[in-house]
Amino acid sequence: MACAAGGPRVKSVYRLALRGYDRFVTWGRPWAVFSLDAAICAGLVAFGVSVTTRSDLANGTIVDTLLLPAVALPILLRWRWPIVAALALFVGAVVSGVPTFDQFRLGVAIPAGMLILFSVASRCELRRALDGLGVVLAAMVFIGLTDRVLDGHGGLVAMVLFSFPLCVLSWGAGRAAWSRERIADRLAAQSALLELQREQTAQLAVEVERTRLASDLDIAARGRVQALIELAERGEQSLADGAGARDVFAQIERIGRESLNEMRELLGVLRSDERGSRSPRPTLAELDALLEEARVGGRLVALELQGERPPISPSAELATYRALQHALVAVRGAPGQPATLRLRYLPDSVEFEICGVPSVGAWADAAMISARERVVAQGGTFSSDNPAGRRVLRATVPVLAHA
Repeated sequence: MACAAGGPRVKSVYRLALRGYDRFVTWGRPWAVFSLDAAICAGLVAFGVSVTTRSDLANGTIVDTLLLPAVALPILLRWRWPIVAALALFVGAVVSGVPTFDQFRLGVAIPAGMLILFSVASRCELRRALDGLGVVLAAMVFIGLTDRVLDGHGGLVAMVLFSFPLCVLSWGAGRAAWSRERIADRLAAQSALLELQREQTAQLAVEVERTRLASDLDIAARGRVQALIELAERGEQSLADGAGARDVFAQIERIGRESLNEMRELLGVLRSDERGSRSPRPTLAELDALLEEARVGGRLVALELQGERPPISPSAELATYRALQHALVAVRGAPGQPATLRLRYLPDSVEFEICGVPSVGAWADAAMISARERVVAQGGTFSSDNPAGRRVLRATVPVLAHA
């Protein structure tokens, strides 16, 4: 009769506790863990009923037996609501003693208390975990005062000496599991951060290399064109003198072909500013989005704008945007002290200054190098100062493409 009465209550608590159960069980499968708890609960109830109905004990009443599941059912709440489970165990220990306060419950309450204490200690902060321990130990004391099996066997003292060490041991195991999970969380967060930094470093290394290639292309093209101009002038003189014109024009053809081949190779690497991306090139009109990206992770960045935005060539605007993007990686804000970005529009140039705490790591160095290369490639100036533990980056970019 006790098991039949406990069946619907078990199903009700099962449906209630299973919602969100997987949010609190980080090992194994939530359904398997919950099913194990349900099986333990059912086994404890069956064991308690078998003892309370023994003719040699004849303790309690049928009502007492029907209330016995109240001691075991809190097990089903221990993962999602561990503190609630501890309070429910105490209430169940009291309610199950009504009306005689003289029946067997310790064989159910002690295992239930140990399971609940493990969940309390492994899921809660220290203060709440200690509160849960106190509630469960209070339940053990109440059962020690009212359980008939203890009559003639030490009573409350025997209950305390037997149950308290088991409860504290289970609570300690839960605290060890809590510490292990916190360490695992920290290691996972550090691994994710390191992975992000590795990706940033790789991207910035590619960016630096591509910017250098662009600078090399600019220098090579200038040198080749200058050589062609000089040869053309010599060709004109040769035509006037009537000698050596064929050799001069042969040199012009050879240099022209070599230049085309070199440009094809370099342009194959620099085919677009963002390889594999179909999105439009960013502009300074998207500065708010850039700052939101820089503020990811709680970093603080303040913006100061001066002047009216002049017409800017696409290459100069892209170089300024990328230089700002890289500079915001090399400089960060400290707690309570945000990094400051001052952007000033002038009729013939764009100036910016970023002041903050220097970021540490190869990825930060690569970011600053990339920012410098972007600015210098456009004919601008770039400088870096480090006053009193701070880092100040300044740059000036001409608004017209570098000729």
